[in-house]
Amino acid sequence: MPTSVLLIAGEVSGDLHTAQLARKLLERNPEWSLHALGGPNLRKAVADSPGSRFLGDTSNCSAIGILSASVIYFRCRELAKRVLHFLQKHEVDAVILCDWGGFNGRLLPHLHQLGIPVLYYFPPRSWQRTGSAGLDIARYVTRVATPFQWSAERLNAVGCSAEWVGHPLVEATRLTDTRRILRAEFGIGGEQPLVALLPGSRGTEIRVLAPRLAEVAQRLSATRDLKFVAVVPESMTKLARSYLPDWITILSDRASDVLRACDAAIVKMGTATLEAAIAGAPQVAVYDVSLFQRLEWCLLWAWKRIPFIAMPNIILEREAITELIGLNCRPEKIEQSVASVLDDEAVRLRIFNDYCEVSRALGSELPMSATERTAEMVEEMVMEAVMVRARGGESGKVTPESLPISVSSSP
Repeated sequence: MPTSVLLIAGEVSGDLHTAQLARKLLERNPEWSLHALGGPNLRKAVADSPGSRFLGDTSNCSAIGILSASVIYFRCRELAKRVLHFLQKHEVDAVILCDWGGFNGRLLPHLHQLGIPVLYYFPPRSWQRTGSAGLDIARYVTRVATPFQWSAERLNAVGCSAEWVGHPLVEATRLTDTRRILRAEFGIGGEQPLVALLPGSRGTEIRVLAPRLAEVAQRLSATRDLKFVAVVPESMTKLARSYLPDWITILSDRASDVLRACDAAIVKMGTATLEAAIAGAPQVAVYDVSLFQRLEWCLLWAWKRIPFIAMPNIILEREAITELIGLNCRPEKIEQSVASVLDDEAVRLRIFNDYCEVSRALGSELPMSATERTAEMVEEMVMEAVMVRARGGESGKVTPESLPISVSSSP
């Protein structure tokens, strides 16, 4: 029987990173059968795998807060049942989970009951340095590949087999400098400054942030000759265009390229702030939500007094980039912060120096890339599983009806 592996990812970033891992696994093991529950990138990555099965599309299946989670609850519950049906009928040697803690965290006990080896790539709350959040996966997983050194240390301390592999975003730094070529492709003449706009990957984020970014672009253009390029997922292009004027170029799934070519960026909080840091794009991080979600935040989360939300600031434990959140996320304040980035060389130099520290924390100096080392870990885990099976080890079965899965915001 050929080796069979199931990969599961939910968020846009998880879909991209897991697809990258799937391609690496097939490059090293072209005879493997890879199956997937994920987004369009993961679907494409496993398509050429022999006997591959795509179990469902997880696009727009991530949530922040109770309201948005309730909208996707039944869809995610159906996807979970589909996973269990597949595992009942197809023997797999390993399952790879990527982030998406609200879904994967509830699936883990059932994978453990089935006796299937699990590698968790990007464990939930891996960025957190203290407390117990995210550590409960230790009892269910076989291996963990985490982007942060402190995450591996915390998990190993509770008996988990975790390894710091770094972040796949730093792999882009190994590419040759293509800034000049990219700027020409985006129609930027001479030294004209380019401002990248990343309003998010979810419809709710684009509806809130895109109108404000359009106003910021209008304000900045009144006193400067600037080029603006917005980047959104392909499925969100039409929605973004309804808020952004025609003179702002919209590209889909080219965030890394636009960030490497830009002189400043306005970036929605999340993985994109790390992507901007790795690309060396001086940025202003922004975030806001609807009135109802803001009320939810005040009731459930504001009391925790979270010091930072932007990932570069969380990693360095200080303000490396400007955060404009909630009532501070206003066009006039965003404009002032972007103008400072464009005009003040000292500000830009400080940001670049901080980015070097962020890059090191993400594993830029590790001997292997995150994708390569994680692929090796999967191969090691599969080999162990094959040896156990050869000795006559057997796992039990569960039924889809036994899955009491619910969906809430990621832990």
